[in-house]
Amino acid sequence: MSDPHLPVVWDPRYGEYNFGPGHPFSMAHRELGADLLAEAEGAERHFRWIRTIEPAQLSELRRFHHEEYLQLVEGASRLERRIFLDGGDTPAFLGCHEAAARIVQGSIETVRAAIDRSGPAFHPAGGLHHAHPDRASGFCIYNDVALAVAAAHRALGRVAYVDIDAHHGDGVMYGFYSSGDVLNIDFHQDGRTLFPGTGDVGETGISDGAGLKVNLPLPPGAGDRALVGLFRRVARPMLEEFRPQAIVLQHGADGHAGDPLTELRYTSRGYTTLLNELLGFAEERCAGRLIVTGGGGYHAAHVALTLARAGYLLAHANELVRPDASLPEAWRREFETREGGPAPHTWGESPAPGTDLWSAAEEESLVARLESELGRRFPSSS
Repeated sequence: MSDPHLPVVWDPRYGEYNFGPGHPFSMAHRELGADLLAEAEGAERHFRWIRTIEPAQLSELRRFHHEEYLQLVEGASRLERRIFLDGGDTPAFLGCHEAAARIVQGSIETVRAAIDRSGPAFHPAGGLHHAHPDRASGFCIYNDVALAVAAAHRALGRVAYVDIDAHHGDGVMYGFYSSGDVLNIDFHQDGRTLFPGTGDVGETGISDGAGLKVNLPLPPGAGDRALVGLFRRVARPMLEEFRPQAIVLQHGADGHAGDPLTELRYTSRGYTTLLNELLGFAEERCAGRLIVTGGGGYHAAHVALTLARAGYLLAHANELVRPDASLPEAWRREFETREGGPAPHTWGESPAPGTDLWSAAEEESLVARLESELGRRFPSSS
């Protein structure tokens, strides 16, 4: 790894991806995370910022999205009146094509940075994993992570996509459902309790992709025990067997305890453990090429802290984000001005996490179902 500074892609114009007042998705929460990463202790020693990103060209977007859909978005992007690009969650807005295409290009630049340095790279604004080739979905206009996977595949070959957003990454999974070059591992709240309703254990891929789409639907309250335990028992063996040349991680923060839309109850400890283990695997097995994007998250403090903490972990500066470490006062004032409420004081979290509801019996049941659907065995619980 020739460059010791973690590449972080953040263009201030990302804020133009804006559905308007009252919409649940806010790029401002991710901007607070990027600002915290820039302002916290030792930032200049750890990060190399890439701050100018132009919108992806149509030729790039066509690698995943259909021409008719791209024309729809381009047209809607110029309309003064508000129309929806899906069933009612994802409205068009003036300039939406350029705003969404800029995020796509940011994820592609992140792939390039990871390949160039043979190390991790970070794109906090990315992770719009619900968009399908022919339609928007779940606040996602264009699917930047699918296009990042495609870019990594063109450059390197086998790619693993790991998604820890509380919502199933349906656009990415179905987009590569028949591909034998893309391993997809998706942790999410059970689709029977949360949008988009997909990601059942039985969805395992078709054709060359059969057995390479691994869904881990979790019940409300599953917590860190499920996330970390299943990563070690299911995800890591799949990664070891697949031998990817790069890993793309969609690091959604909406599984965090206290998120207003989901109920998985992860904590900073669970996120930290999983990211450290995945980073270690990438450094051991695929030249450090770990491309990390943001994702969902609807609690401003949790999104900002989770994303900024991820940046420090990727830069191997774990000691700077210990739970009792104070946050910069300038950042706290900025947070309170933007959000109109009190800012967190430390890297620790609030509210306090509840007790994990995940049981050993539930784990054995899920693993047994996975073994049956995938036709393979996983290690016993340690």
